[in-house]
Amino acid sequence: MPAAAYAGHLALFLFIVFLIYMFLRVPVPFALLLTSLTYILVSGRAPAGFITQGMTSALSKYSIICSPFFIVVGYVMNYSGVTDEIFNFADCLVGHIKGGLGHVNVLASLIFAGMSGSANADASGLGNIEIKAMKDRGFDADFAVGVTAASSVIGPIFPPSNPMVFVGIIAGVSIGALFLAGTTVGILLTLALCIMVYLLARKKNYPVRVRATPKEILAALRKGVWALLSPVIILYCISSGVVTPTECGAVAILYSLFISIFIYKSIKFKDLYRIITPAINAIGLVLMLVAAGNIYAWLLGDQQVAAAITNFLFSLTDNPWVILLLINLFLLFLGMFMESVSAITIAAPLLFPLAVSLGLNPVHFGIIFVLNLMIGVLTPPMAICLFITSKLGEISFERAWKATRPYYISLLVVLLLVNLFPVISLFMPNLLLKGYSW
Repeated sequence: MPAAAYAGHLALFLFIVFLIYMFLRVPVPFALLLTSLTYILVSGRAPAGFITQGMTSALSKYSIICSPFFIVVGYVMNYSGVTDEIFNFADCLVGHIKGGLGHVNVLASLIFAGMSGSANADASGLGNIEIKAMKDRGFDADFAVGVTAASSVIGPIFPPSNPMVFVGIIAGVSIGALFLAGTTVGILLTLALCIMVYLLARKKNYPVRVRATPKEILAALRKGVWALLSPVIILYCISSGVVTPTECGAVAILYSLFISIFIYKSIKFKDLYRIITPAINAIGLVLMLVAAGNIYAWLLGDQQVAAAITNFLFSLTDNPWVILLLINLFLLFLGMFMESVSAITIAAPLLFPLAVSLGLNPVHFGIIFVLNLMIGVLTPPMAICLFITSKLGEISFERAWKATRPYYISLLVVLLLVNLFPVISLFMPNLLLKGYSW
């Protein structure tokens, strides 16, 4: 059998092996490792000890520390109740606009995104406060759940973003540039979702609060200013070059602990064990994915799968817009069935070389990549955020899905704009990282 044909058959065989492991509900990190071990044993391309070396190599990267830091920040902020101050400030600011707490919900998600960087943290942390407040003020549970689930997409786009960290690590793209690119896209998402909230609220005549007086706004600002400073500090540190994105994660932990213990006094030192324990569990899973993904990425590179996919797509069409459309559809589909870090681990080594061959800026494509996955993650059958928010709102998963569907218009419009106009995502990196190689 010719070498090329043998390689193609082997790659197909390994893909089938991976699907079998997934079907058997083997956790994704172990499915990746077992598939990689199968490849090594069948092909003889490397000794079995290469797996441990590859895993160690993946976790020895300096930039990998960034993600555990921001995971801990999310847990600290959730536990400390800082989210209450964020919500109250957002309520004073936009609660009087038609849609009331719907707009507050979206704006609070943007602010909280500057601390957690996670859709699940947003949905579970802010979601409990937002859904209860909306139901108490006369909003129906479906509307409250729908807007809470949709706005959780902002978390992984606006910096700091855990998915952006892994895209940067796996695809070799500047994490700082990805963070800055996410600022304009996150704000655009916020505006798009608020427009949909306004249209739905106008149709159903939802209540609004009395416009807050300047005195009330200032009082809410004084209470919430420490929480509101968190995203400002993160963006300043990254754009000014004072610290690297990894060091910025450490700064964020210290800041979140400082305001939680000494300013808001909502947690004590004895509470740290209760906060850190679940955070360590989450970090362990993520790091295991990265370690296993590094081996799997080598496997894909050794089989030249990325080049094969590129050649296949260009054999179908040489129109870059059609190929980009197919990539978007593939990522949306992948997000529907896989957790975001797993999807990034598998797809980034394949798609970034293809994107570069199309002439796309890696930072621009990184935003497209993550945004697609986040919309997919919001979509059944997986849709973890929908499961979380439907539980919080005490409605069925089916009702939550129906309530969320109108917001897909806003999300897909933003996705289309980001694809068509690279300046949306590249404006901030070009402005603040001028002269840097990213």
